[in-house]
Amino acid sequence: MKPFVELSFMPSALASGRETGLAYNANITMPKDLGAWAEFIRAFIRFLLERYGREEVESWYFEVWNEPDLGVFSASEMPDYFRLYEATARAIKAEDPALRVGGPATSACKWLKEFRTFCTQNEVPLDFLSTHHYPGDAFGNLLSARPAGRLGQIAKECAEKGVPLGEAMTALFYDPAESAAWKKGAFRKLDEAAREAAGELPLFITEWNSTSVFAAPVHDEKYSAAFVVKSVMDADDIAEGYLFWCCSDVFEEMFDLGKPFHGAFGILSSDGIPKPNFRAFELLSKLCPARLILPVTDEEVELAAFTDGEKVQLLLYAQDFDARKDEAFEAEVRLKGAFTEAAMYRIDDMHCNPKAEWEAMGKPDLLTPAQAEAIRERTALSREPCPVRPDGGESTVRVCLRTNDIVLIELK
Repeated sequence: MKPFVELSFMPSALASGRETGLAYNANITMPKDLGAWAEFIRAFIRFLLERYGREEVESWYFEVWNEPDLGVFSASEMPDYFRLYEATARAIKAEDPALRVGGPATSACKWLKEFRTFCTQNEVPLDFLSTHHYPGDAFGNLLSARPAGRLGQIAKECAEKGVPLGEAMTALFYDPAESAAWKKGAFRKLDEAAREAAGELPLFITEWNSTSVFAAPVHDEKYSAAFVVKSVMDADDIAEGYLFWCCSDVFEEMFDLGKPFHGAFGILSSDGIPKPNFRAFELLSKLCPARLILPVTDEEVELAAFTDGEKVQLLLYAQDFDARKDEAFEAEVRLKGAFTEAAMYRIDDMHCNPKAEWEAMGKPDLLTPAQAEAIRERTALSREPCPVRPDGGESTVRVCLRTNDIVLIELK
C-alpha cells in the first residue's frame, strides 16, 4: 500500500471564508492568499521529504482537493479550482519536480476535458487525471446535498422521537426502486469517456462504490460484492488505478453510527469484520495472471476466465442493480480438456454473509470481541469441492446462482 495524498481541505488560518461541509466541519473555501497557500504546500512537501525520504515520497501521488464541483465540498466555482490547482501543482514541483500531481478529483467524471485544456494552455504541471463516479452518475441520479445540511437537526429529531438514527438515515437517503432502473455496464461507459479525456495521461478513479447513499443496506450485503466484481471485470484495461471508497465503516462524513452493519461505505465493519465486498476483493486477488478473451454478453450470469498455464479459473457473477430481485440461475460451462479436479469459492446468502450472522444473534448494538471473532470465522472465504464431469476431450461444470451471487471455480 502507498499513500494517495488528497490535498484538502482549507486550514482556517488561510481560508477566505467560514463555510464548512459535512460532519467534520471541513473549511471548503478557497485561500484568501494563493501565495500563502503555496508556501504552506511547499512546507508540507518539505516535511514529507525529510520524514520519509525522497525516493519513498516520489512513489506517491498527490491529488488536489475533493469533488470541487459539489457545493458540499467547495464553496467556489470551476475557475477558482483551476487557479488553486495551478498554485498547488507549481508549489509541489518547486520542491521536487519528480513528484506526481493531478486532479480534478471531481464527482461523476466532470470537468475532465476543461481541466486538461486549462493545464495544457497554461503549461500547468499535470501528471495524471483523477475523478470519482457512482452508478447513478451515468443517469443523472445525483444525491441531493440538501438533506446533508440538516444532519444536526435530523439527529435531534430522532433523539426526541426515539427513532434509531440509522433507520432514519436509510429511510431518508435510500430508495431501492431508484437503483433498480440503472443498467449494467454504467461504469464502463463513464470510464471510457474519462479514458478519452485523459489521453496519454494516467487515469485514476479515486472514489467509487455500489451506491453513493450513506446508510444503504446494500453496502453490507452481497449486492456490493457482485458490483465490485462486475466493475473490476469491466474496467480492468481502462484505468491505472481504481480506488474503492472506503476501507472502514469507522468514518464520520455524515454520522459514525457505531452499530454493526449500518450501511456505511467501508469493506470492514465498525468491528473490523470483513463485509461481502471485502471478500470480493479477496476473491479477485486469487485470480490467475492471464485473462482469457471471451465474448461480451448482457446475460444475467456473466463469465470471466483466467489461467496460469496449469489451472483454469471460471468467475461467474449474477450482478443486478435491483436489490429486491432474488432469481435463481443454473449456469453450465463446457471446456476443452479433461479436467478431473475442481473446487469453488462462493459469496452468497450462505457464504461470506456476516450481516446474516449478526441478525441471527439478535442484532446487538454492541458486539463483544468474542462475537465479532465468531462472525469473522464463520464468514471467511472458504474453498469447497465442485463437481466436474470429464467427457472425452471436454469437461462440464454446472453451478446454481441467485441474483448477485458470485462463484469462483478452479479446475485442474
